[in-house]
Amino acid sequence: MWQNKNFVRFFSGQIIAFLGLALFTTSLPFLILYLDGNASHISGVQSAFILPQIFILLFGGVLVDRLPKKLVVIAIDILRATCLLIIAILIFTSNIKIWHVFVLTFTLGLLNTIYRPTLKAFLPAIIQKEYLIKANSFRSMAREISEMIGPVIAAFLVGAIGIFVTFGITGISFILAAILYSFIFIEKRTNVEKQTSIFKEFIEGFKVLLIHKWLGLSILIASFVNIGIASFDVIILPLYAEYYFDGIESFGLLLSSMAVGAFLGALFISRKTHIENRMLKYYLFMCGMGLCLLLLAIVHTLFLAMFLMVLIGFSITSFVILWDSTVQELIEEKYLGRVTSLQMFGGLLFLPVGYYIFGFIIDYAGVQTSLITSALFILISALSGIFIQHINKIHI
Repeated sequence: MWQNKNFVRFFSGQIIAFLGLALFTTSLPFLILYLDGNASHISGVQSAFILPQIFILLFGGVLVDRLPKKLVVIAIDILRATCLLIIAILIFTSNIKIWHVFVLTFTLGLLNTIYRPTLKAFLPAIIQKEYLIKANSFRSMAREISEMIGPVIAAFLVGAIGIFVTFGITGISFILAAILYSFIFIEKRTNVEKQTSIFKEFIEGFKVLLIHKWLGLSILIASFVNIGIASFDVIILPLYAEYYFDGIESFGLLLSSMAVGAFLGALFISRKTHIENRMLKYYLFMCGMGLCLLLLAIVHTLFLAMFLMVLIGFSITSFVILWDSTVQELIEEKYLGRVTSLQMFGGLLFLPVGYYIFGFIIDYAGVQTSLITSALFILISALSGIFIQHINKIHI
């Protein structure tokens, strides 16, 4: 796998971009708080990231399957870099307003509509299917290493230099990643199928879900689970750190702990070339995360909270790798863009409402109540998935 120069270039670009993103995600909620925002503003910013994806993702997958994936990835990285560098300049010159952050996240969400499904469909084009589990695992390990050190670096940079630097580094990281992707060479296909209408290709994407019942079922369940996971990750956790501990410093430690667990999860999965009963394990890892969140709601000691974050990171990365590898192996490459877009659409569909609900719960009932609610949401959804899978005798 490491003799594949295309994969090495792809992997190197991902490492650079992941480090920039780790700095960005750590700093974003604290930029909002710096601008006198609150939990509702954090929810609104995250909703601004989600909304354009909900409206475009259904048909975005058709574009992903039609457009040259390498060119799309490079172009979007350059556009994302431009947006982030503009925000960095606005922060540095003290001209930043909270509406600028809303515009930024809306634009990044719009670009993400095409970027993420393209990236996932891009990987099978540069590496053999038998290496997909390992490739996805190593990619996850690279992301988690970045997220181990990124929050700590972000906390130092924000305190020592200024919050603008994390946005600037993220922008530069996307430019460097785009340069590395430009050196990936993919052979042109001579037997390209004649393209049908966009509407027909759109319908074909839904037919894939009907043919593979496990796929449609898992996307539906994951759409509910994702409400609890995403709300915890982007809204509850920074406020949990702010309320119980020392703000951005402890938030960085909690994120780093989750990244350590995620790295261990990716390392664990990378040792496997084939995994039996993947979807059952997929739901069990979800249940594990839900249980950890319940414990986190009653733990107010930083060391124990960090330990639980390790377990949460392990669970999340394990079920994500299982999902991505299963879809990439069992779904034809020509449908991957559409299937990934439908998966993302399902995962994002209810998030704006979920963000609003959890922002409301935090503001009026507190962080602890929001944690318990998030945990129960994940547990009930995951257990439903196990039950339905058992009833339908799905053994993937």
